[in-house]
Amino acid sequence: MFRSILVAVDGSAIGHRALEEALAVARAMGVPVHAVHVVQTATYPSLTLNELEPPTIAQQALFDALDREADEILADAEEKGAAAGVPLTAHKRQGHPGAEIIALARELGAGLTVVGSHGKGRLGRFFLGSTSSYVVDHAASTVMVVRGEPDAS
Repeated sequence: MFRSILVAVDGSAIGHRALEEALAVARAMGVPVHAVHVVQTATYPSLTLNELEPPTIAQQALFDALDREADEILADAEEKGAAAGVPLTAHKRQGHPGAEIIALARELGAGLTVVGSHGKGRLGRFFLGSTSSYVVDHAASTVMVVRGEPDAS
């Protein structure tokens, strides 16, 4: 039914549940998973780094922290994929999370996109919520929205 699955991960409890669900579906169907984490530069307009204007030390430090966090989240997803016996490829993007998830799903031809209903990254910024609504509204493929446990945030 699906040739591949894309799952958005952000380091939150709901993001972990979304990854678990994506891996379970992939294992059952025998398809690979692509995990994406979007460094949300849209939340921090001053982080949109360009070649014409070098970043300040503070901008670079914040961007580096967000970038390291993305690497940790994606490394965790790769470990979970390996433990589940599911081929998993990690993707790191920058920009608006919803738009980047949709763009990557189209690029990959993912038949299923999995997102959490809402979540928060470890540095306290929102990743999913309005993002899950955006993905549902704009996706060209099937979308699975994973809800957290009643007491999860």
